[in-house]
Amino acid sequence: MHTIFLIIDILLVSILVWFYIQNNRLNRALKEKNYQLEATIIELKDAQVKLMESGKKGAVAALSAGLLHQISQPITAIHGFVRFMKKEMDINSPFYKPVCVMDEQSFYIKDMLANLMELIRHREIQKTETNINAVIYKSLNLLLDELRIRRIGWDMQLDDNIPPIYGDALHLQQVFMNLVVNAMEALSEVPHGAPRTMLVTSRHNKASNEAVVTFRDNGPGIAHEHQARIFDPFFSTKPKGSGIGLALCQDLVYEHGGNISVESNTEGTIFTVKLPCMNLEKIKQESRL
Repeated sequence: MHTIFLIIDILLVSILVWFYIQNNRLNRALKEKNYQLEATIIELKDAQVKLMESGKKGAVAALSAGLLHQISQPITAIHGFVRFMKKEMDINSPFYKPVCVMDEQSFYIKDMLANLMELIRHREIQKTETNINAVIYKSLNLLLDELRIRRIGWDMQLDDNIPPIYGDALHLQQVFMNLVVNAMEALSEVPHGAPRTMLVTSRHNKASNEAVVTFRDNGPGIAHEHQARIFDPFFSTKPKGSGIGLALCQDLVYEHGGNISVESNTEGTIFTVKLPCMNLEKIKQESRL
């Protein structure tokens, strides 16, 4: 009889141990499924945000393309009329030089509108071996008159030893011009008579093989709570800002495999663009094969 009770006790203990082990396994499986579910929810939320942003950008791109098309028509007409005046005018006329300037400027506006149309339409990136400093020079040269009008003191400190990047010069030019325009708008808030300065630098980060381009201004800065959202579509700290410029800049930099960031305080703002450089040694080795 004692033996029977002992066997029953052993069976009961075995059953309890089995249930304990199974319960632990179920708990672990449930925890793992919960982690997977939470991760899936986070991914879905991220995808939803990206889809919303993509939709907003698409809508604004379509609207902007329409507006640019409407603007380009009268500009084209003006440019054609000015060219006709220039052709028919005596070169000794006191109005000849002003008409020449009008011809150049109307052509510049017409060309810029065409470039913006290509940018907004998200034309396929045409990457080639590109000198980043040459793109910076061109971007600033197109805005020199505006910098003088606004009485902004500017300087460039460019590293001549940066390897070429594999990129689209036109798209990068739009990025850099947008950052310069942003700096000019920020500097417009500097009190009258106070110095307004902008510094553009480039250098080669050998450790990461990146071209690092910075745009520094001594404007009033961006509030700390706004810095995390500065690249969000439709977010702007300006009363009349569209909130699209920096979002498009970020997209274009990302499409080049790079990164764009901002640092700001009451003494000014620094936008930093990092772009991967071409590995010249690797290219040389591959060309020998």
